[in-house]
Amino acid sequence: MIDTKVINNFVSDKNLLEHFYYNYIINGRIDLSFKNKGYEHENPHSFTSSKNSNNFDEIYLIHVLYHKIKKNFTQSNVKRWHLNVYPPGFDGTIHTDSKSVELPTFLYCVTPNWQKEWGGEFIIYDHSFQALEVVSFNEDQLIVFDGSKPHRAVASTKNCPILRTTLAFHEYDK
Repeated sequence: MIDTKVINNFVSDKNLLEHFYYNYIINGRIDLSFKNKGYEHENPHSFTSSKNSNNFDEIYLIHVLYHKIKKNFTQSNVKRWHLNVYPPGFDGTIHTDSKSVELPTFLYCVTPNWQKEWGGEFIIYDHSFQALEVVSFNEDQLIVFDGSKPHRAVASTKNCPILRTTLAFHEYDK
């Protein structure tokens, strides 16, 4: 069983966060499409990237995160990354990332200068869809959790002027 861990200041490089967020998310150096969904039969709930999710070297922040995860979680075998971009008011759907309880998901909170009053929490549920854990969204935070547990992103409030952005790293190929 994987216990949820929250690590603040995981990268500890505000310039790197801002560079990724403003260059790739805001200024379009990464193509985004509204096709992110929890399960194949659902409607999309957020934006994601069409970049090769198995390439950890093309985007420097992804390269840094990949190597820090491998260094700090020596048993990890990350195989892909996934970008999640949520505009204010767009909740994520409840979904799982894996069928195996032995496979963690590493969820990195990217958005710089996040304000607590904007919300954007992350909820992990039990298999009866009762909330087990709620983690506040904070910039430069890594959340490690059991990818087989249902979970979702909560939308930022309507007065949030920026996009709630996370990078997920998975130990499976989808």
